[in-house]
Amino acid sequence: MRKSIATLLFSLFLFSLVSAQLERKRANPDGPVAETFLTKNIAGLGTVQLLGKGDLNSMIQHNFGDVRGGIETFFGVDEGANVRIAFGYGLTDDLNIGIGRTSREDNIDFSIDYRILHQTKLDRIPVSVVLKGNMGIRTQKESFGLTFQERLNYLGSVMVARKFSDKFSFQVSPMISHFNTVVKREANSELYNTVYGLGFAGRFKINERKSISFEYLPVIGDRISETKNHAALVYELETGGHVFQMFFMSGRWFTEQHLLTRTETDFFEPNFRFGFNVNRVFGLL
Repeated sequence: MRKSIATLLFSLFLFSLVSAQLERKRANPDGPVAETFLTKNIAGLGTVQLLGKGDLNSMIQHNFGDVRGGIETFFGVDEGANVRIAFGYGLTDDLNIGIGRTSREDNIDFSIDYRILHQTKLDRIPVSVVLKGNMGIRTQKESFGLTFQERLNYLGSVMVARKFSDKFSFQVSPMISHFNTVVKREANSELYNTVYGLGFAGRFKINERKSISFEYLPVIGDRISETKNHAALVYELETGGHVFQMFFMSGRWFTEQHLLTRTETDFFEPNFRFGFNVNRVFGLL
């Protein structure tokens, strides 16, 4: 009798152990959407895509001269390049900081991105919203004896994006650019220290590794003489830990305050330059 009771208790114990192993929790159907965009930048325009806590992103941005140079300049490749090297770090999932250095005017910039809303899968929150700030300083020695204060430039932006489907994402970015110093190139040039703009960006996912993206930055209101609205068309390729972006862009710069105020070629003439970005993310935690 005792042996039978012991066998029964042992069997019940095994059954409860197996049941516990087989138990599955229901997956949460909600939660934040992933990969609204593939990287923190399209060509030059920032996106709502942030780094996770403890992640470090290194980025090399490079473009060439105007393609209108034709075969004599190998469609701009022989002309002087502009290069920006940048690093971004995720202090938290919602707060990123960054630093970059652009070869043009030896501009060094510091950025901060803070996410206040993150779109959810069931549309409880329909959009992602990220606030962005950037401050640059022109460190070029040949800068007409400018003081430290006179060398500074700024950007403020509110990035609002929605991932409409697994294939398509779209973003609108009201922004303001300010330069403490602007220099006339022509005697009758109209100059403005503060310029407003509205950035548009979109991404169409081709497959798990490839996508097509675009950006467009029209100036709203007063603009500096002879400047044009920046635009870019981008092909993105993810290969393991790297994301390569190859593009045609009208602007020469990679920081938005410069793209908004210093673009002098019209993408739709057509008049643009070839360039590429190389992104690599490292998990430090």
